Amino acid sequence: MFPDVLVRIAARGAYCSGTLLAPDVVLTCNHFFRENADGATVRVGKKIRTIRTVEPVDGADIAVVRTRPFQHLEGADFPALGNAPLIRTPTVTFGYGGRAKHLQARDGHLLLPLPVAISRTGSLVRPAGIVFNRTPAIKGDSGGPVLAGGKIVGVQSLIVDPFGRNSHLAVVNFLPAALRQRLEDELSG
Repeated sequence: MFPDVLVRIAARGAYCSGTLLAPDVVLTCNHFFRENADGATVRVGKKIRTIRTVEPVDGADIAVVRTRPFQHLEGADFPALGNAPLIRTPTVTFGYGGRAKHLQARDGHLLLPLPVAISRTGSLVRPAGIVFNRTPAIKGDSGGPVLAGGKIVGVQSLIVDPFGRNSHLAVVNFLPAALRQRLEDELSG
């Protein structure tokens, strides 16, 4: 499964992380596409695809991106989707933050679920949760999957960095129940 299904989405020198849920479906953050929609590409290893569509999820910092299929991943074992975890549940956030060339894993745990969080640029994140990561999430991890119990429960959305200092706290956009159900239905049939 990982790292084969983790992707790097790039446009005009900016980038974020994401996860393939199928050979042509990527789950990621939406805030990346506000300024970087034109010419964005999805990379898995050395293979690159252009983006066909970006579907923002209303009221959330989540987007479902469609590409031409990554043929080499046909029949691959893609990650399952799960519900928001309970407080103190261990989590793992995966991403390419800090211009990493290889997958980075950031172990942590859920501190507090929130009905909504708002970024300093106005991004709505709902439902949300605050996660403490031992190795902090950093720029570029946005959109990367957050796993609990081996299932994707959300995407990395915001880092909490008051006065430019990373606090090891990150805001996760948990998968809204309706989106999770729709994706599970679409991907299973």
